[in-house]
Amino acid sequence: MNLRQMEVFRAIMLTGSITGAAELLHISQSAVSKMLSYTQQRTGLKLFQLAKGRLVPTNAAKQLYAEVEHLWRSVEKVHALSKELADPSKGNLYVAASPSLGMTVVPLSVADTIKKAPDLRVKVILPLPNQLTDVVADKIVDIGISTFEINHPSIEVHARFTCPLVCIMAPGHPLAVLDRIHPRDLVGHRLISVPFQELYGLNEEKVYGDVLEDLDKGVEVRSGLIASLFCRATGEVAVVDAIAISDGLIPELEIRPLVTSESININVAYNRHKPPSPQATLFQEMLMHRLRQSCDT
Repeated sequence: MNLRQMEVFRAIMLTGSITGAAELLHISQSAVSKMLSYTQQRTGLKLFQLAKGRLVPTNAAKQLYAEVEHLWRSVEKVHALSKELADPSKGNLYVAASPSLGMTVVPLSVADTIKKAPDLRVKVILPLPNQLTDVVADKIVDIGISTFEINHPSIEVHARFTCPLVCIMAPGHPLAVLDRIHPRDLVGHRLISVPFQELYGLNEEKVYGDVLEDLDKGVEVRSGLIASLFCRATGEVAVVDAIAISDGLIPELEIRPLVTSESININVAYNRHKPPSPQATLFQEMLMHRLRQSCDT
């Protein structure tokens, strides 16, 4: 079967009739009928049976359709890519990011990208760590940004950044008088915490040392950005990644470095078998600029 035969066969499977396939493909019903007859003759397969005026796919057709549909997604990707290469200011950009990054640096970087490519269509997903690796490896997204280490033979890590942990608090908080905050300084203060292991793969014992059991973790939230919002609302102290408060996302907060040996690693990755599109390259430039402002390479 050539691509045209597959296209007609797929249209019949989707619509269930010669008429529907003709409308979908914007061709005549006779052209669809002739192509179907020719395809069945060339392949030696009976693909449809007529039942009560409707085409019913045979078992062979159902098995063939599964493979044709899989192939057709690749054909559509080629079509979309050719349009994007013809006009880099348009097209699609697919991004996968760890949740903490998807609520902070990624929206800012997307905004920077759209300023330069206003017709760009962007889709951002925030999968779990293993799922993020999968969507990059399967070429579902153009670029992945992860707070977890990425190890996969099909994935190339283009850049790594190290992001420090910081303490944030209201200006009137007692700890605001300190230039740097050690984990022991947090004892006796109600702490807004985030799940370091789940978000960044960090061990809390390594972050806080031997004072972990003495901390009053009164509130736990699911991201550094949300912790910042709670911090501003309650006036209490929180430990977050530096990106969560980058670019003045949450104003009116005091920021102090946390003295700890732990930091967050950020990986910017591509599928090594899928060259970056012009859109992905532009987004990467914007992203790297934002990350350099908050992190160390």
